[in-house]
Amino acid sequence: MATISVDQKACIRCGACVDVCNIARVFELDEGGSVAVRPEACWNCGQCVAVCPTDAIDHDGFPLEDCPMIGEKDIPSIEELTTAYRARRSCRTFEEKPVPREILRELVSLARWAPTAQNSQSFDWVAFDDSARINELSTMTVGELGRFVRLARNPLAVPFVRLIAGRGVAKELRKAKPLVDGLAEKLAQGQDPVFYHAPVVLIGHSPAANNFGRDDAIFAAYNLMLAADHFGLGTCQIGFFQIVYEKSRRLQRKTALPDGRKAQVVLALGYARHSFRRALPRRSPNLSWNPR
Repeated sequence: MATISVDQKACIRCGACVDVCNIARVFELDEGGSVAVRPEACWNCGQCVAVCPTDAIDHDGFPLEDCPMIGEKDIPSIEELTTAYRARRSCRTFEEKPVPREILRELVSLARWAPTAQNSQSFDWVAFDDSARINELSTMTVGELGRFVRLARNPLAVPFVRLIAGRGVAKELRKAKPLVDGLAEKLAQGQDPVFYHAPVVLIGHSPAANNFGRDDAIFAAYNLMLAADHFGLGTCQIGFFQIVYEKSRRLQRKTALPDGRKAQVVLALGYARHSFRRALPRRSPNLSWNPR
């Protein structure tokens, strides 16, 4: 249980801590100020410490010395944000140059500032920077997809495939033979059609029981991808691997994630062989109000 106290002399009864803790309802206002009446309900999100205008809240999980002040100059302008959003592009051509592990550690550290559902902070990463291991994963991904296609095209196995993968997926697999043949041909030519010879593959994983694990993953991955640009690194989300991984026990064993964990996002990462000189336009999304 969290240890939380409020300095009544510093508290100005603004009620901000009560407002931001509107789910756990740890705080209540009385005549003397705010009081932590239900510390056992605390989610350890730190919102109360972050919002208090007078630093009146003492929370053992969030010492003030670990919680720096945020000033207006610390917040990037909308122009700076827009530039970062528009400059990032998916990269599928990498230099044959290793990425220092200290940079990977920094990127993973930066990714942790992304939000997580219920403040679980349970999202972690596995990094592969051994080219032999990455090639093995790529080859196995193509092989497993080929195995699925053969099963889906086998009349005797069709009911089994429909049961495991669903009718729609089974139908798509039956039509995927040209795709698999093309991928296998690229492998035979020494290409990497899955990870594009990236020097690093990052797999983000969360507890398998976390219903919001994929949401946590996408937030963290995008933080990491935006930060990677700062180091001259290119990134690409590899959804193809993700799709095969989710259906393949063999591939799941090969990634050797900790027990009870599930891969939620996969990124290829490395020094980009080419830089992009221009930001490209995007379609303006439709926006509707209060549809019925």
